[in-house]
Amino acid sequence: MSSEGLKPFNFSPEIIARMRDSQEIPVNFYNAQGQVLIPRKEQASGDMINKLLQHIETGIYYREDDEHRLGIQKTAVNEDGLADTKLLSKQKVTEMTQAAESLLNELKFATFGVVHSQKMHTQVNSFITDFEQQPDLMVGVINVMDVVHVDASSVASQQAVKRAVVAMALKSRSMKAMISKDRGRGSEAVQPVMLGGMLSQIGKLKMDLPTPGKWTSEHRAYLHKYPLLSYLMIAHEPSIAFDIKRLVLNQRRTLPDNTLSNNYPNLRWTVQTLQNLIQENEKKGRKSVALDMQRQLASFNEFVIYEEDVNILSLASDFAALTTETDTREAKDPITAIKIVLNTSYFQYGPKVIRDFLDYISMSLSHNQKILKNGDLIILALSMPSGQTYFEAARILEVGRFQSRALVQRLGVLNMKTINDTGKHVIIAQVDSFRADPRKIHINLAQDFLRRIIYVIDPQLEPKLFEEVSKRI
Repeated sequence: MSSEGLKPFNFSPEIIARMRDSQEIPVNFYNAQGQVLIPRKEQASGDMINKLLQHIETGIYYREDDEHRLGIQKTAVNEDGLADTKLLSKQKVTEMTQAAESLLNELKFATFGVVHSQKMHTQVNSFITDFEQQPDLMVGVINVMDVVHVDASSVASQQAVKRAVVAMALKSRSMKAMISKDRGRGSEAVQPVMLGGMLSQIGKLKMDLPTPGKWTSEHRAYLHKYPLLSYLMIAHEPSIAFDIKRLVLNQRRTLPDNTLSNNYPNLRWTVQTLQNLIQENEKKGRKSVALDMQRQLASFNEFVIYEEDVNILSLASDFAALTTETDTREAKDPITAIKIVLNTSYFQYGPKVIRDFLDYISMSLSHNQKILKNGDLIILALSMPSGQTYFEAARILEVGRFQSRALVQRLGVLNMKTINDTGKHVIIAQVDSFRADPRKIHINLAQDFLRRIIYVIDPQLEPKLFEEVSKRI
């Protein structure tokens, strides 16, 4: 038959499982030229169904008219081009959560070793492959909130899986959206951020921390050392690549150290600690560990440690923490969590990762609901070539799927005050300083790269600020 009307079969685990249960191949499957490869069969053996899997690499097709027989639902696409397809398999996420739980439990009493590394690599590679083979990869729902099993796992493993999945999705989508030499690297480039997401907080297992809510400034300073401790727990393992170890060590070094930021742990302390550990490991004959630490020290002198992957991992960590319930805090819904991430981004992340987060996965994490809506009040940072930064209040006139690229109306300028709140730099709007701009010019953020959204003035999150700003404008 003609190849017209054929669609590639994506080997959905649910559809294969349904065939095995019913012992039926419900439709004819074809090659790209329209020739039947595997015919429809009512009493199909397991071997016949297995033949389908032999065509994963070469490709196999079915007739579009047969979608109902396969149980494939027609994908609904909204006005912004986003599909309601759920991209994450419940089975895959369950396996990942169980693997994270097992790893964390074992590392409380055992040293990280090659067996742990192999298990993690296998899980991660399988997950990435499953995700990136989805036809709706760029537009489907990232349903991680729906499929992480709360009852069967600890807070730590839930956060590890969410962090890894969000980091993977952001890296994968942003790469495919960019025209660059990295676009074709695929899972090779995505794997480090996902493995880093699984391993980034294992250092906390070895820390003697008080009950949250009773922390002093000393306790917080101690907690901020966990990135180094997480790195030390895997530094000896040769099957973990250097760039993954570097990512774990630098996971909270998202901005250059000569700028005001919330980076931790302290760079001078980290350098001195690593120098001491190099000497200790050389004396003990652990030359490979000492060499890795020397390479880590050398990387501190390169801007590369503040690269995209570090920002992605840090942002994914914050989103995972905000959306996971703990003994002292209720879980935030995805939209609220994304707004909090945005509002704390100024001293936390580089501009690119926030733009990518808003454009490529924010709506997918919230079942295609917009984070920023027409009429919302926002604050823009205007970075001048001279190095000066000005802050503008604006109203969103029109926003679509790419949330950072809204059409806005400039309402005026205002000052932002920086304070230190429990060890973190926080930016606060000085409403009394607001000066209205009577021109109320329109700005297309898709074409203006000097401006970026740093704050959404949300009436639910900050009702007092919203009321005060609304009065001024």
